[in-house]
Amino acid sequence: MTEVEYDYLETKVLGNNNIVFKLEDGTQVIVTVDIARAGKRKKPDGTDDYHFEFRNNVKIKPASKKFKVKRPIANPNKNAVKGYTR
Repeated sequence: MTEVEYDYLETKVLGNNNIVFKLEDGTQVIVTVDIARAGKRKKPDGTDDYHFEFRNNVKIKPASKKFKVKRPIANPNKNAVKGYTR
């Protein structure tokens, strides 16, 4: 494998880098795309050669707007008075 050297290019988001899709069941899929690295070099024939690396993030929002989290079971006798039973 040969290495090719590129000059870094600064990138700037124009507009919005989020794309929102709505699924049939009402769920929203939000995709965020960023350019992680961009570079440019000249080929031997003088034309420009660009290299891009992308970073994307996917977020899901269910239509129900509900979610579950597992939590430890609380001690039901934590506040019990000693010697007292129900």
